[in-house]
Amino acid sequence: MTAPWTCPECNRQFTRKNQRHACGTGDRADVLRNRPPEVVALYAALEAFARSLGPVELVTRERYVLFRSTRIFADAVILSDAVRLAIHLPRRAEHELFVKVGSDRKQVTHVAKLRALEELEAMKPFLREAHEFSVR
Repeated sequence: MTAPWTCPECNRQFTRKNQRHACGTGDRADVLRNRPPEVVALYAALEAFARSLGPVELVTRERYVLFRSTRIFADAVILSDAVRLAIHLPRRAEHELFVKVGSDRKQVTHVAKLRALEELEAMKPFLREAHEFSVR
C-alpha cells in the first residue's frame, strides 16, 4: 500500500497524491440548521454509529455529509423530513428500504430514505460492511 498524501492546505490525508477535494470538512451545525428534532436525532444516531466503526472523517457541505475512512463509504443528505442515506458496498444487496441501487466499476451504491431509528437499525449491517470495504 502506498503512503497517504496529506494536503498542504488543509492537512487532510488521502490515498492518492494531489487528490481533488474541497479543503476543510465543513460544519455539522450548518447541515442540521432548521431541521426538525426527529431528523436531527436520526442523523445524530447515524453519526454516532459511523464513528463507532473506527476512525471516520465527516465532510459536510450545505445539506450533505460524507462518511470517510480511507475513502467514502456512505453519504447522507439531510432532508426536511428524512435522511437520504447512500451506502457504498462491494456487492448488490437487497432490502425493502433501498429505493435505488446503482453501480460503477468499483462499487454498488444503495440508497435508502430513513425516517425512523428502526430503519437506521436495519441499515447498520450494511454500513458496517461498507466501512470494512472502504478500509481494505
